[in-house]
Amino acid sequence: MRACQACFAASTWTANASPPESSPANCDFGHGYSAQTWPTTAWVDSISGLLAVYQDSSDADAEEIEDCIQRDWGIFSLSPEHVRAFLSSAVPGHRLLAEGVRARLKTAGGETAGTDHLTSWSAFSEEIRKRNRYFPKTVPDLSLLAQVLGDSVCRIDVDIDLYRGRLFEGEAPTMSEMGAPPAEKAAAGRANPVGIPYLYLAYSRETCLYEARATTLSKLAVGRFQPTRQLSVLNLADIEPPDFFSLFEVESIEAQISRAAYHRYLTSLGEELRKPIRSSDRLTDYIPTQYLCEMAKSIGLDGVLYSSSLDPAGRNLVLFDVQSCECVAEPEIIEVTAVSLNWHMVPSL
Repeated sequence: MRACQACFAASTWTANASPPESSPANCDFGHGYSAQTWPTTAWVDSISGLLAVYQDSSDADAEEIEDCIQRDWGIFSLSPEHVRAFLSSAVPGHRLLAEGVRARLKTAGGETAGTDHLTSWSAFSEEIRKRNRYFPKTVPDLSLLAQVLGDSVCRIDVDIDLYRGRLFEGEAPTMSEMGAPPAEKAAAGRANPVGIPYLYLAYSRETCLYEARATTLSKLAVGRFQPTRQLSVLNLADIEPPDFFSLFEVESIEAQISRAAYHRYLTSLGEELRKPIRSSDRLTDYIPTQYLCEMAKSIGLDGVLYSSSLDPAGRNLVLFDVQSCECVAEPEIIEVTAVSLNWHMVPSL
């Protein structure tokens, strides 16, 4: 079977991805004619190395190999069926591609015994929420967590515009009232413990509207903020998979497994932080993400950048030092004129 560049996600198609010899032909994965196509066997070494970081498993968390690969590496732009066809034609007869076989990522060292980092975090989250708050027994590997967090740091420059919205009735809040609440009024949030105020910001006015859960005829004051200094924040919003093609040329199997495990870990932490706050939530539901943010703060980071669950394209930023960003303009007053509602039927259990 022959594949073209369009079979791969744009972010993974680097100089290392393209084999030297190509031919014009039709792509066998639905992309039609292309001036450059390659037999899938051109990637046999890379795909063989990729499959080596997984093993067959009957564990409850085991998945189809194509699902594992897409989650950990994001290599292809193909459907799961086409990913499996690509793998099968590149490395025919591989045991992980046999009918009914499910796979999981090996742990470093090639062993599958023991819990992986993601399972460890899940167990820790469950314990500090429900059993042991201050002296948990399932504390995650703090040096590993610090390393994972430190590998996903980005810089926020002082000229970046950020926004904070406040719903109000009656008199609109002033510029000086747009910041974080005082400690005595700081309720527990997804990132901050009760009594410790953090500054929650968004990258757009629209995201502020979503995050405030504005309804028709709501009035919202939106303040524009800028950092008072350059900030270093944990980026859980734009987590890129490891560079598959270069990685398998220079690193050992153990290093590749660790990279994939770290990517899963960061993705899981980002998903946990972006969960929407619901009226039915209990304060204990926020403890794991509060711990995560405290951990980020303890290693010297200024905050966390994460995706908005309410605005699919939106980005939010929570800052630990409420003075690290200041409102630089009088708030804009926005009145919501209409709200669109999307919904779907939930099957009965």
